[in-house]
Amino acid sequence: MTFTRLVSSTPGILVITAVAALAAGAGSIAQVQQLTTWTVYGLLALSLVLVWGKAGIFSFAQGALFGIGAYAYGVAGANLLPVTGESFSALLVGAVCGGLAAALIGYFVFYGRLGELPVAVVTLAFSLLLLTVMSSLSDPSYRIGVAVLGGYNGLGAPVLTAPGAPDGLTIPATFYLVVGVTALVAVGLRRLLGRPFGRIVLATARNEGRTELMGFDPRRVRLQAFTLGGVVAGLAGALYAASALYVDPSVFGLAQSALVVVWVLVGGRGSLLGGLAGVAMIEPLTSALGGSGGDLGPIILGAVLIVMVLLLPSGVVPALISLVRRRRAGHADEAAPVLAVEGPPPLPLDGRPPATLATHDLVKRFGGLLATDHVSLEFEPTRAHSIVGPNGAGKSTLFSLLVGANRPTEGTVWLDGADITRRSTFQRARLGLGIKRQVPSVYLDSTVLENLWVCAYADCRSVPESDRRAREMADWLGLSGRSADLAAELAHGHRQLLEIGMVLAARPRVVLLDEPTAGMTREETHLIAEVVRTLAAYCTVVVVEHDMEFIREVGAPVTVLHKGAVFAQGTIDEIRADERVLSIYLGRAHVEAS
Repeated sequence: MTFTRLVSSTPGILVITAVAALAAGAGSIAQVQQLTTWTVYGLLALSLVLVWGKAGIFSFAQGALFGIGAYAYGVAGANLLPVTGESFSALLVGAVCGGLAAALIGYFVFYGRLGELPVAVVTLAFSLLLLTVMSSLSDPSYRIGVAVLGGYNGLGAPVLTAPGAPDGLTIPATFYLVVGVTALVAVGLRRLLGRPFGRIVLATARNEGRTELMGFDPRRVRLQAFTLGGVVAGLAGALYAASALYVDPSVFGLAQSALVVVWVLVGGRGSLLGGLAGVAMIEPLTSALGGSGGDLGPIILGAVLIVMVLLLPSGVVPALISLVRRRRAGHADEAAPVLAVEGPPPLPLDGRPPATLATHDLVKRFGGLLATDHVSLEFEPTRAHSIVGPNGAGKSTLFSLLVGANRPTEGTVWLDGADITRRSTFQRARLGLGIKRQVPSVYLDSTVLENLWVCAYADCRSVPESDRRAREMADWLGLSGRSADLAAELAHGHRQLLEIGMVLAARPRVVLLDEPTAGMTREETHLIAEVVRTLAAYCTVVVVEHDMEFIREVGAPVTVLHKGAVFAQGTIDEIRADERVLSIYLGRAHVEAS
């Protein structure tokens, strides 16, 4: 086992945590109290690693959710302790309140389809709003039960008290509890990210569009990850209040929100260990500068951050791991040939029957531009269909209407007799509609096998079945020898083929191929034509392509679009002999030259 795997494995995390806790526990009470706070901050950093580093959601809300958890613990603990004789249940209240607040924010943010920058602005505004509100509640009448909120004076919080131990936990005992909780959360998140939910979260962050095209609802996935991050942040806030015995509105301030981002940036947002390491590097530095550096502290900290972003944009921990891997790997082997040119073996595709895809009077207007003009087409099962046309003919718009990326102005889309016009993209994918984009849309930071696995899981929701189907599809594609390589390391032709395999791994009933041979050599184009003919025996295939020789090899009926309308239909020979088509698409000079 390599060192990086050892320190990130469950036993490794627990052993390192135990050794560090025992060593730190030997310090003075003041030092242990400070280490407790830093460990709580590490737990808070883990929440942002999940939300930003894994789910791809840049958020300033983690500090606010931390504060909500802290206030929730203080209020719940003050009211529960006299009744139940314990305050541990208040920790759960803090975690739940953090999760509920995150779910509320996330619902409006993600289902409102805000971009990355608006999400950051909204979450920052939420934090500052809480800062203003909580600071203004200084009147003693502002209370929840026996807990007086205190406004800018802050709220007192009870010590962690267990049943039968009325004096509460000592400072060292609280430290060990916080360390244990942080270690368990780190292990739990690591395991969760290795399970289907975590893989889907990572896939959504890496390529949201492809994930939706495979049948997952990215808004729901992001909401779930953001809510879980809120639970972790709320738990961290509750532990902070329980260890400090006090919380004030400064936890909602800009400084706290920005500091969480700094920790994760420096340590490495792509690594759970990086979140903890960022706190371990920044907090001692901040403490030292605050004690002796005075006003120079923020300046020096800002300079360190700038240097880190410029030199190590991925963070310290991912950079070290990458360095170790490069030294172990040595020089990379020469790239494999782009594609094998032998004919494809039998396709490992079984299950759902093919479907008929049809449109009726489909119209799409973008302002005054008529992109699709009353298009009525029917694509029958178990055969390939080709759509051609000059640039601006409406081919891409038609495909976007078929997959649900755009809604038609008029008309309907039918799949096996069911009206899917108002269904979203992921719902159409679940019904069996798959698409391969013109530019390869794969998960670049995932391996070939992981790309195929996620798409197989979108259909079967079974880990063993997804494992089997991903391996079979890699073999069929001729990529089994590169199954452990990242998709980013593949040549263009391999990426094109991989995306076709990803679509097929979900067992589609209809496959839309948007210029599948773009950027390929003639030999590769010939292989893709064989692949398309093979697919046509299993499902309905619709191809948009400019290469007329490819269309001829496929042997599919051709529909010509012009100015958004159906202009002509027939075989490739009939289309090439049509004088009207020659004038608008092929061009007279091209025909005479051929």
